[in-house]
Amino acid sequence: MTRTPHAARAGLAVALALGLAVVAVPSASADQAPEPTDVVGVGSDIVQNTMDFIADGDIHGNPGYNSIGNKNRLISFDATADGNGRNAFTDPALGTAVVLNPTITLRAGTSPVQRPNGGGAGLTALVNDGTAGVSANQISFVRSPNLPTAAQQTAAQANLGTPLHSIEFAKDQQVIATASTTNAPALLSGQELVGIYNGTYKHWNELPGNAAGSTHAIIPLIPQNGAGVRTVFTNALKAANSGTAVTLAATVRNVQQNDPTTITGLSAAEKPDAIVPFPLGRYTLLSSGYFHDPNSPYNAASPPAALSAAGLQLEATTGNAGDGNAVFNTTIPYYVIFRESDSASAAPWQPGSTLNWVQELFFNPGGPTPFINTAPVQALLQAAGVTPHWEDFGNNTSG
Repeated sequence: MTRTPHAARAGLAVALALGLAVVAVPSASADQAPEPTDVVGVGSDIVQNTMDFIADGDIHGNPGYNSIGNKNRLISFDATADGNGRNAFTDPALGTAVVLNPTITLRAGTSPVQRPNGGGAGLTALVNDGTAGVSANQISFVRSPNLPTAAQQTAAQANLGTPLHSIEFAKDQQVIATASTTNAPALLSGQELVGIYNGTYKHWNELPGNAAGSTHAIIPLIPQNGAGVRTVFTNALKAANSGTAVTLAATVRNVQQNDPTTITGLSAAEKPDAIVPFPLGRYTLLSSGYFHDPNSPYNAASPPAALSAAGLQLEATTGNAGDGNAVFNTTIPYYVIFRESDSASAAPWQPGSTLNWVQELFFNPGGPTPFINTAPVQALLQAAGVTPHWEDFGNNTSG
């Protein structure tokens, strides 16, 4: 007998209540080739772990959507070709390692395409998933910490024949990370970061109230172009700069987003002077033992050692910095963005159900609660180190 999605959810709730095991399907981060009726997401590195958990469950035994007996799957491609969220490189044994452009196969029977690395890149891919008002429907949704821009909404209408619709399902925090031994003050304000990233403050002892600090040069790092968390950070700098966008100094280095090795992998001489915006949720996952040493081959008898946040620390999120302003921290919203026309589709997604895939998973005003806003998902989000929060943003745009 085919189970409806809602019957499957009920069975999931009973299983959880009785402490029964729930068998998970293969990880959503694996590069499977989705079938035409699967729902496919791409985009943000920082949102990817929570969406992986929502799709397939977490290491604590909390099951995800693909674990409850549904025929059609929720597939969320990671932003990079690595489950730890790092870039792929050529083999160093063949010479100097070179960053590659990893690819994914969006649908079974189609050719690989460049993997969107970041929320901005994901939105660009979704907007371009169609032409002359007709959608190709290779991509169903995008994970992003930013709403679409007005220009992206205009392009979506032209290319896809529909505006984009956004819902928020969780909140994270972006704070400043340093090495565990650092020359940075314990508290940095948004205004001080403006001065660091625009090149006004080049050395630690130039910061307000820090005349006795180190004379070393500051090494400011920022996530790569196309990363949604880069936009979150530059928007926060703009807000701290009285609404004027900050021109980044030539000393600002682009690095892989949300990767602790951007600091811990620096030389001993550089580590104490580097700073980078970093998500609290990713730091929490690192500290939880979710990630394992990628340099060790898989061995069930002797599993690779768990990675940790050792060598990396986050600055405090409350208090006032040396210039008297509040310490920097800013919210990272976790958005799912999809074609608005998909939310109005009359085509049922799962056998035996009357709901389309948007209604079933993300947004269903006046109907049954979408999966992403149900109690089981709250546990998954908390395990990912973020705060559950569902809110409809409609066709809203970002600056």
